[in-house]
Amino acid sequence: MTQEPGRERRFHLDTLSLAALEWGPPQGPLILALHGWMDNAHSFAPLAPVLTERGYRLLALELPGHGHSDHRPQGNYYHFLDYLYDLHQLWPQLPEPPALLLGHSMGGILGGLFASLYPERVSKLAILEAMGPLTAKPDESLERMRAGFASRDKGFKPRGYPDLAPLVSARAAAGGLDDALARLLLERNLQQRDGLWHWRSDPRLRTRSPWMMTDAQGEQLMSDLQADTLVVLGEDGFEGLREISAARHQWLNQPQLESIAGGHHCHMESPEALAELIDGFIGVKSSEHTNLG
Repeated sequence: MTQEPGRERRFHLDTLSLAALEWGPPQGPLILALHGWMDNAHSFAPLAPVLTERGYRLLALELPGHGHSDHRPQGNYYHFLDYLYDLHQLWPQLPEPPALLLGHSMGGILGGLFASLYPERVSKLAILEAMGPLTAKPDESLERMRAGFASRDKGFKPRGYPDLAPLVSARAAAGGLDDALARLLLERNLQQRDGLWHWRSDPRLRTRSPWMMTDAQGEQLMSDLQADTLVVLGEDGFEGLREISAARHQWLNQPQLESIAGGHHCHMESPEALAELIDGFIGVKSSEHTNLG
C-alpha cells in the first residue's frame, strides 16, 4: 500500500513546539500515536494508509528532541516525567479526544503512565512492544546516578556525514529493520547542510537516565489505569517483554495480549495485521468518546 506523506502539524507548549504528522479524514475517529526512543512520526507511516483506509485519522506526535520537534532548552535533559508533562500540555490542543492512545516502546510506556495519571482522558490504550515503565533494583540507584551524570559530562559533539548509506545500514542493524524502513525513519531524523548529513535529533537524548523507578513504584504509578488496554508484541521482539508479561498483567488492567509478525518495530513490518487488531479493539467509533476531556 502506498505511503502518503502526512500533513504537517505544530503544537506550542510553554517552552517549545512539537511537530506531528496527520493522516486520514478530518472527521475520522482520532488515534494519537507516540513513537519510541530516537524514532519519529515516520515510525507510523506504514500503518497510516491501512488505518486511514478504515476511516481513522492518525496523528503521530514527535516528542521533544525527536524528528522536527524542538529540542529542550539548554541545561535541560530528557527525563520521562517531563514527557508526561508535555502530553499534559498538549491534550487541550488536540482536535478531539482520541478514540485510542497508541504508543510504541518508549511511547507505549508514556502512554500507559499518562492513561494512569489522567484516566478521564484515555478510554482505550494500545501499547506496542512495551509492558509498563522501565524499572531497576533499589540497590542500583547510586551507580545509576553516577553513570547518568557521567554521560552528561561527556557531551556529544555534532558531526556531519558525507554518505547516507552507512547511516541507513547502522539504523537497520540497531532496530532489526530492512533498509527501506530504516531509511524511512532517517528521513525525519536527518538534514543536509553544506553537503553533509546532520542529525536533527538532540544528542542529549543519548545521555543515560540518572534515576529509574523500582518495580513497586512502577506498579503504584500504574494503579489508576482504567483504560481498556491492548498490548501487541512482535513475534521476534524484545524477549524480556515476554518474561515480565505475566507479572505485569495486573499493572495494565487485564490487557488483551496479542502478537504479530516482526521484531521490535513490528508495527512497521506488519501494519495490516496491527490495523486489524486496532480496528477490532476500538470497535465503536469516536461518538462513544466525545465525553472525555
